[in-house]
Amino acid sequence: MTNIRDEHDLDAEARLQDVAVDVPEEQLPDEDGDTGQLPEWWVEAIEEFREHDLPAYQPPRFADDVLTPPVIERLEAEYDAEIRFMGVGVEYRDTWGVYVDGEQIFTVDREREPAGYTRYQIQSDAFERNVRNHFTDTGAETT
Repeated sequence: MTNIRDEHDLDAEARLQDVAVDVPEEQLPDEDGDTGQLPEWWVEAIEEFREHDLPAYQPPRFADDVLTPPVIERLEAEYDAEIRFMGVGVEYRDTWGVYVDGEQIFTVDREREPAGYTRYQIQSDAFERNVRNHFTDTGAETT
């Protein structure tokens, strides 16, 4: 199992507990830093951050504190599409685009929180509604 101890940030484990608002408690890291049953996307991000000697990974979230990766994964599976937040040619505090299969469908403000994660300035239900409206408008069906 992957150990989430971070020599750069001794409080990383406590903050992981704080930010895991929609991950069942039995999946959170234990007191030894074992990632237990964290979702694969989270474990991969922890490992990637370590490989690049970055501070502890903090998942991005929507304005209502819902973590973005599970919402995106669910919509991608439902519509068999790739959904990404991307900033192209942006500067600090510029809006980012939400892209579906490479096409920008709307933009969203974002900010970097002091705790080290990105907060997208849109509620999770509004994000889902915008993505679903895109698929309705294009005639796409769910899988």
